[in-house]
Amino acid sequence: MKKLGSGLVEDIGEEIDQDELKGFARSVAEVEWLLLILVLLYMLAPGALVEHRDQMIVGLVGFAIFILAFRYLNFYRQHTRLKIAIETLVMVGFTTAVMMPTGGPDSPLLNLYLLPIIVAALTLGKWYTLLMVALVSLCYVYVGFETGDMISIAGFSALMAKLAPFLLVAFITTMLSSDIHIARNRIKALSETDELTGLVNMRAFTRIQRREHAKAERYGRTYAILLLDRDNLKTSNDRHGHEAG
Repeated sequence: MKKLGSGLVEDIGEEIDQDELKGFARSVAEVEWLLLILVLLYMLAPGALVEHRDQMIVGLVGFAIFILAFRYLNFYRQHTRLKIAIETLVMVGFTTAVMMPTGGPDSPLLNLYLLPIIVAALTLGKWYTLLMVALVSLCYVYVGFETGDMISIAGFSALMAKLAPFLLVAFITTMLSSDIHIARNRIKALSETDELTGLVNMRAFTRIQRREHAKAERYGRTYAILLLDRDNLKTSNDRHGHEAG
């Protein structure tokens, strides 16, 4: 019986994870549009340094098409962490592309790398976030940082001064995300299971029943509900208490 209850709790956990992924997906879409708008505002700002404006426009249009196709045209229908990972990689690529004509390693758009790093830290875990920081570091070197300067102490210090904020934000955000995840799992266990028996409670049962009923209606199938009762349970409750009962 406890094994059955544990399986149902896992099913509920999967449903909650899917709901969480849907919420993350909406947030990622808003971050993508924010990234696009910030670059556009920089282009329109008086005195903005843009060496190849046509290249910037192509990048903006390409990124907008990606958002529309990937997000709103159901190019990738299922909400998964792989989908979010792809979107963060595209954000890093787009940021790298717009940095090149706006000053390279000294571009004022450098801090836009923080957006995909924060998204990764909140949704994809610490190891992927570390990989994201490493990718950002490589992209920063690619856009024009003199690799020869890294050999000297001064050059290496300059590189770390540029990249340290990314690593710090990634560490803090990942730590906060981990704490939130632990708290969410604890709240989920308390709200969906009976503390005494470890079985699912009425709230969880209602959720499962509605899900199974919807499946039965969708596929034209039947399902059954098994009710178990114990004789003289009230007597046991009155004599020994409800916990014993």
